[in-house]
Amino acid sequence: MSEEIKNYEVLPENYEKDMLKKRKSGKSKREVDEAKLTMTSLMDILTIILVFLLKSYSTDPMTVNPSADLTVPKSTSMLDIQQSVAITVSKAAILVDNNIVMTVKDNKVEASQKRGGEDGYFIIPLNKALIDAAEKIRRISSVNSSVKFDGVCTIVMDADIPYRLLTEIMYTAGQAEFSKFKFLVVAKA
Repeated sequence: MSEEIKNYEVLPENYEKDMLKKRKSGKSKREVDEAKLTMTSLMDILTIILVFLLKSYSTDPMTVNPSADLTVPKSTSMLDIQQSVAITVSKAAILVDNNIVMTVKDNKVEASQKRGGEDGYFIIPLNKALIDAAEKIRRISSVNSSVKFDGVCTIVMDADIPYRLLTEIMYTAGQAEFSKFKFLVVAKA
């Protein structure tokens, strides 16, 4: 047993108290100097954050993601774009505020997705998405007085979409309390 005690270091009784006093007294000067950041490195960090925020911030109220199935028509219009609910109609899908609502096949909406079948104008999933978008704007306007629901929606359509599909979309939007329509076009150079 005496051999086992020799292998271990015996600590004094007040060892823990002495260690706590040393920790409370503070770190050594060398440790404090290593932990300080210089003003130059802080400015570098702030510059990087500023550049990131500027790059990710969009000044346009509406962005259109280019794709193979969406060719926006060209125009000589010089009007500015206003913030509104965006209905995007491509050859493959209908989107509301960049969220896919339903698919489009052969430039038509399936008869099962419309009230009244093949001859109907009311597109059920689109109406639900537009009502949700209108309610979202109304909730925001109840908190933020600068935002108001004015019944304006912007339609972004492929240039080759038939007029029948456009009228179905406009009719459905009208049923969801969107009574003013704007069309997004690309300005000719």
